[in-house]
Amino acid sequence: MVGDPNWLYSTIAQASVAIVAIVGGFITATMLMLTAEKRSLSHQLTDKETRLEFLKHEEKKLFAAYRKLRVDEFLNAIADDLKKEDELPPLEVLIQRYPGWNLNHKILKREYEKLAEKMLEARNFIEQHSDKIDLAELVLFDEWVKENNLDTSSYDPTLLGQEYYRFRNRKKETPEEEKRTPWLPQVINWNITPSPPITAQYRVYQWEREDRILDDTRRRLSDIRHEIFLLESEVINLDSRLKAFSYPPNLKWGIAVLGYLAVSIFVPVRVIAGEAYSASTKQLVIGLFFSGLSAIFVYMVYQIYTLRRRSSNATG
Repeated sequence: MVGDPNWLYSTIAQASVAIVAIVGGFITATMLMLTAEKRSLSHQLTDKETRLEFLKHEEKKLFAAYRKLRVDEFLNAIADDLKKEDELPPLEVLIQRYPGWNLNHKILKREYEKLAEKMLEARNFIEQHSDKIDLAELVLFDEWVKENNLDTSSYDPTLLGQEYYRFRNRKKETPEEEKRTPWLPQVINWNITPSPPITAQYRVYQWEREDRILDDTRRRLSDIRHEIFLLESEVINLDSRLKAFSYPPNLKWGIAVLGYLAVSIFVPVRVIAGEAYSASTKQLVIGLFFSGLSAIFVYMVYQIYTLRRRSSNATG
């Protein structure tokens, strides 16, 4: 009984197909996985950089607002000293008089000029309506405004009240008149009445409100800066991972080995199709198959060695 000569060639072809499918599928899956990982890292880096740019913009705006609030806090803190001055001192004198605040000079200059302008407007307003001020009676500023139906909506109520009492003190009565009205004080204090005037209440409310805004701004600024610090660390980490990213080494050699092994599929199929059976053909097909199989194992061993060496160099 003569054996079927096709079994050897078909077996070698099927085995070669299986090996090529397994190794090729593994390489393809690895490449797809690494490509997806690189794309994910790139998207994460883009999102982090966008968020970081937005937070830096917000931090810049908040810091500018914080510096302005610090100047407002400084001006509020020295308000009692400033109201004793007939004229506001120069900014350089003010800075020397109150050291240690560490304020932005440009913002301080701008706000100080605004304060001086508002004080001048308040003083001019009081001077314009000075004929309505009765020095013989002690009338609170808010009551005086209501009695004379004055429009003070475009003025700072605190500065108007300050200038009102300053005017009364400057135009105080003569000693003879003081004897007839001994209850009139020489210097009128802001809190002289049993119940605080509306301007004083407004002033306290305004200070408390500005303190709350300052604390809230300081807290938000601290939170944003902390988040910026974390994001910058994440961006640096993602960027370094992308720069260090690489596909498996010797990939071209792996594809070349698979191509060589694919010859073990083509030759047997060609022999079967042409029925070119011979001893030399059999040896050729067997030699191609085992040499391709050996090449696969050599490639795998060399690949493992290369990856281990890279890992040891990275950790070392």
